[in-house]
Amino acid sequence: MIMRSVMSVKLHGLCVTRCELLYSGSITLPSLIMKSAQLLYGDMVSIYNFNNGARYDTYVIEGTDDSTVGINGPSARLCYKGDRIVVAQYVVTDEKINPRVLFFDDQNREVEFESVF
Repeated sequence: MIMRSVMSVKLHGLCVTRCELLYSGSITLPSLIMKSAQLLYGDMVSIYNFNNGARYDTYVIEGTDDSTVGINGPSARLCYKGDRIVVAQYVVTDEKINPRVLFFDDQNREVEFESVF
C-alpha cells in the first residue's frame, strides 16, 4: 500500500480582510466557508499568496461572521488586507480522491468558476 499526500480541498481567490500580528497564529475563516469546504477547527492548511508569492502552513479557526478572512500571528507579516490567497488542505491516503475546488469573489462569496480577479 502506497500512502500519498493529496489535495482534498482548495479555496481559490479568498480575499484577506484582517491581519492580526499579535495573535497566537492561524487563519480565521467564516463558518459558512468552513462548512462548505468540510474544514474543522485545527485542520492544517497551506496558504498561497497571489500578491507576493508567500507560501506557508497554518491551522484553521472559525470566525464569528460570514466574510472575515483573518491572517493571525507571525504569518500576518506575509499577507496584507486585500491580498488574494489560496487555502489548500492535503490529506494522506491510499485511496483515490476527487479534490473539491471552491472559488470566491473579492467579498469572499462562493462563486461559479469564471475569473475571480
